[in-house]
Amino acid sequence: MNIPLSEILKSIPGVVGIRLEDELPSTLIREEGELEIRHYEKFTLAQTNVRGSYKEATDKAFKRLADFIFGKNSGNLTASMTTPVFMDKETDGWTMSFYLAPEAEWMQPNDPTIKVESHPAKDVAVFRYSGTQTEEAMENSRDRLMELVKSQGLTPISDVWWAQYDQPMSLPITKRNEALVKISL
Repeated sequence: MNIPLSEILKSIPGVVGIRLEDELPSTLIREEGELEIRHYEKFTLAQTNVRGSYKEATDKAFKRLADFIFGKNSGNLTASMTTPVFMDKETDGWTMSFYLAPEAEWMQPNDPTIKVESHPAKDVAVFRYSGTQTEEAMENSRDRLMELVKSQGLTPISDVWWAQYDQPMSLPITKRNEALVKISL
């Protein structure tokens, strides 16, 4: 993986929770204690599926997607790292997705295991938490999100997925993680 110097320099403040990456835009509809309701307009993701444990999948999937945005694509050009990185639990593994900023949506992968897909606008319920992302933390956050959704009388219309905003070497207390579920408003 050949990471551009600009991306390496941007990552330095991330160790203490200062995020310089472009973030997927959203509109906060309302906040109810630990629960946020957000609206996302249409957006594009680069995604790849990896069979295996969470740790195996994140390592392999991140390398694939990073290679794609840092030049191993149809135009051999680079795009900036963005946040969040999404993770979806699949029956036999995990799907990792990178948000592609509008200027990078045109990029096409050389790697057939990477798909670039447009996602429609959606409303989501979000539970934010900190710490190192583990399968146990993800399960706990999923359970808490579903408790909060139920307590607000909302109807989930998708499975839960997760968002990570920080690099692995960030201090755990500064890490921003989220559990999300699509809802009907």
